[in-house]
Amino acid sequence: MTKRSWCAAALALVLVSSAGVATASAAAAADADAAPDTVSHSSTAHGSMAKPQRDRPDLNGLRIKAVDSPAIYLVLDGRRHWIPNPTTYTNLFRDWNGVVSVLDIGNITDGGALSDGAFLGKAPDQPQVYLFSNGVKRWITSPAAMDKYYFAWNRIQNLPGEAVNSVPSGANIS
Repeated sequence: MTKRSWCAAALALVLVSSAGVATASAAAAADADAAPDTVSHSSTAHGSMAKPQRDRPDLNGLRIKAVDSPAIYLVLDGRRHWIPNPTTYTNLFRDWNGVVSVLDIGNITDGGALSDGAFLGKAPDQPQVYLFSNGVKRWITSPAAMDKYYFAWNRIQNLPGEAVNSVPSGANIS
């Protein structure tokens, strides 16, 4: 495969991932027989509309869920970000251990969903590892940050440098 087709494929993946955010919640809600871990992350499902929400940067890196729901979130930038399905979870994290049940998850600001298919990636000749989600790449600034977020070292995908450089940068993850 040529560099040009690799770049096009990587860019298409990012675009599909960002488009999947809008449809992931609708698809899960439409499928009444969906597996429990693909349940919609609607903020009203946890009563957060009636409660004040606030950012919780002290929880950054945690994977959390409500006691009464199978939906899992990643706390990033002090906000909870819904992980839309098991495939996306597996793309990012080492295993299913360490998910914390939170009594009142609705008090944590809803930061929206990660892209369906979000993944970790890097250029083969560069040390920087990125989280690719919602059409942007976010640099994971250190091995300590990789560990804090429980990201899976063995699931980092090598992408052509042109593909990595073509994706807009978001806020760093530290």
